[in-house]
Amino acid sequence: MRNRKTAIRRTFERLERRDLLAADWQNPVNQYDVDMSGTVDPYDVLMVINDINSNGMRTLGARPTEGTTKPKFDVNGDGDVGPMDVLLVINTLNQVQLGSIAPNVILPNQDGGMVDLSQFLGKRAVVLYFYPKNDTPGCTVEALDFSARKNQISELGAEVFGVSLDSVDSHQNFADKHVLSFDILSDSTKQVTTAFGALTERDGTPFAKRRTFIIGADGVVKKIFTDVNVQIHGEEVVAALQAGVAR
Repeated sequence: MRNRKTAIRRTFERLERRDLLAADWQNPVNQYDVDMSGTVDPYDVLMVINDINSNGMRTLGARPTEGTTKPKFDVNGDGDVGPMDVLLVINTLNQVQLGSIAPNVILPNQDGGMVDLSQFLGKRAVVLYFYPKNDTPGCTVEALDFSARKNQISELGAEVFGVSLDSVDSHQNFADKHVLSFDILSDSTKQVTTAFGALTERDGTPFAKRRTFIIGADGVVKKIFTDVNVQIHGEEVVAALQAGVAR
């Protein structure tokens, strides 16, 4: 019994040290507020970039006690400082707002052809949805739903496009396997996903948040869906278009 208690105590101690180490380098109130000023602004991005330029990408060690008020560089909480920490702060700054002009999108589709959404300005609305990964259960349900509703969405004056960080080849396999009726766009550089504030990561792997934007023919963001239920999302988008949200 004594050995078991000792083992439990040692396990707890190891976990406690790991948690404290993560907290040392990540702002517990707002992980994107690197300088702990209470707001997220370009200076937070600059601080991480300057640190990487000065000290390199690295695993962060225990913070000295006298440094507890220094910047919190570990934005994603993985114990390291690197480009993903920079990207996540930029992504937060780039949150697209309702009523703002949407960033332009020029990306390859599943066939490798370049799609420039500016071609629809003054002509058609655009339903642009971001999703995490090809051929996963939720993303497949969502894609099949949009594919089935493609003609209905088109009749309502809009074109639908999906975006993920997957490669063109992955997109082609996904589209062919499920006979998708619309283009899915490959944002392998993360530029568009970051521009729309849809970038996130888990365990060091970046991916797009499940998020949908309805962009009017005037290029203005008319509707943003951030709490997406793939089972009913296509229906929600159609309902919004029917209500005239894209006008």
